[in-house]
Amino acid sequence: MAITLQFAGFDTKDLGVSTSPLAELMAMLHVWAEPDHHFDSSAQIQEIARQLDDQLIAEFNELSPLWARFRARFFFPLASDKNQIFERELAVLAALPLETFVSMAAEGIRGFSKGLPAAEKLLHDQSGRAEFLETCRSRSLGRFELADQLLQNPPEFRSRIIRFLADCWSSFFSREWEGLFVPLGGAAAQLAGKLQRADPATVVATLSVTAKAFPGLSEVRFDKLQQRRVQLSGRQLLLIPSRWIGNHLTVKDHAGYPVIVHFPAQAGQKEVLKIQQVRDRLSALSAESRMELFRHISAEPMTTSELAARLGQPAAQISRSLRVLREADLVVSERRGKLVYHRIDTAIVLRLGPDLLATLTR
Repeated sequence: MAITLQFAGFDTKDLGVSTSPLAELMAMLHVWAEPDHHFDSSAQIQEIARQLDDQLIAEFNELSPLWARFRARFFFPLASDKNQIFERELAVLAALPLETFVSMAAEGIRGFSKGLPAAEKLLHDQSGRAEFLETCRSRSLGRFELADQLLQNPPEFRSRIIRFLADCWSSFFSREWEGLFVPLGGAAAQLAGKLQRADPATVVATLSVTAKAFPGLSEVRFDKLQQRRVQLSGRQLLLIPSRWIGNHLTVKDHAGYPVIVHFPAQAGQKEVLKIQQVRDRLSALSAESRMELFRHISAEPMTTSELAARLGQPAAQISRSLRVLREADLVVSERRGKLVYHRIDTAIVLRLGPDLLATLTR
């Protein structure tokens, strides 16, 4: 599955790069809500959370469906300003047309966009409203309660979100942003320079290890657990660097507003495995004979003949098993004089669990 950006007919004057404190705060909240998906950052965010008061934590828990998985569109810039300011972003959110806010909030609470009724139907049509609430209830009681609060009083619901975001700023995020403003601004400036020298699709394809450019089609595809095609012709495209997003690049597309690519800005992104690589590694260890061989060389490096003697198997069969494990990057073979020794790649094996999780949830 993939999110595809179609660049055919796209005007580069509609392309911008910007930092966004609101988007970065949302990224922090997302890590806080989904620590198992961001194991590299979860300890740091939990340390911050331990310093917060109970009321803010309770509000975070109740509102978390808005950023836990799908992430509501209004947390990203609603205008293509070069550099966003937090107070201004909150002011733009406060001035967002009410029906647009309801649509974006409902999409975030439910957790997916497909088949979402129009805001007018959610607010005024009993059957559409009931269907939406029941869908949210089927996902979780928390989502249902949040959806009901949204539809009962949209202006108060928006004010509640803005108050919570302002409290986050004063409690912890203003200090966090002081340390992030310069490096994220540098990442944005560096990317803007690249866009002046190269084709935008080519540059956008470098923003994530999950991306692939198709120059002949003027497309960039991001390997995601979604299937969507976004036509950029006549649209604005805004690229936003993030420290807290990890490797989890996000694409947001809401009619009438800039298409957002929220991308990891940290240097040296860790490679994210392709699904086939994960499948190959799990398959390599699924056979009992290969697992038994694997256990032997986990204790000490061994030659093919030693393994054949220990396991009571022909050397040719041992060689075939080693080849499967080696092709899955689980085994390293090293020559020492006239002999070749086989050992497990400890670093790869240690990351089997985290790599599997990162690949499945990107």
